Amino acid sequence: MPDLSAKALKTRASLLEAARDDLLEFGGGLEVGRVADRAGVSVGLIYRYFASRAGLLAAVAEDFYDRYQAQVMVADPLPDACDWSLREEQRVRRAVEFVYAEPLAPLVLVSLAREPEVAALEAQRIAENIRQGADNIRRGQAAGQLNASLDPQLVSAMILGGLHQALLEALARQPRPPAEQLARQLWHFIRGALAPITA
Repeated sequence: MPDLSAKALKTRASLLEAARDDLLEFGGGLEVGRVADRAGVSVGLIYRYFASRAGLLAAVAEDFYDRYQAQVMVADPLPDACDWSLREEQRVRRAVEFVYAEPLAPLVLVSLAREPEVAALEAQRIAENIRQGADNIRRGQAAGQLNASLDPQLVSAMILGGLHQALLEALARQPRPPAEQLARQLWHFIRGALAPITA
């Protein structure tokens, strides 16, 4: 996306907010005309910013993943902690809390993921998260807190895949499992994935 002026960024943000509201009200259905009405703009303005309905959906999903990235994957939940496991257990709690608190999570992770543009974005973000997770595991190995025989990339993919599927299962349930219980069970699973490999 080219650099936008402050006014253009504000307009784009209001269009994204209107699109989010429309998705939430209509259970994942989005119509550009409704979004334009909500934002008080012309349909043409939406196409100027996002090119298409698919582009608007992808932008909503990208905003979701940007916030997840900032609050869960990049942020250090315990900056002063030397214990890798303690810090990462808190990261798992943050992931559960973020997804539970985010009204768009069930839509972005399930309904919108069927849209080709959103699916492509999700695949890109998953690959990025696997790389970040592998780097994180390597740091734990370098500190002598994780077994050096683990393959960081494979283990990261296993953990993130399991986390993703568990969150989808939890979001689909009524009522949802308590967040603390889910985080505790996820961490138990992750600790198992990080255990030393035995013959």
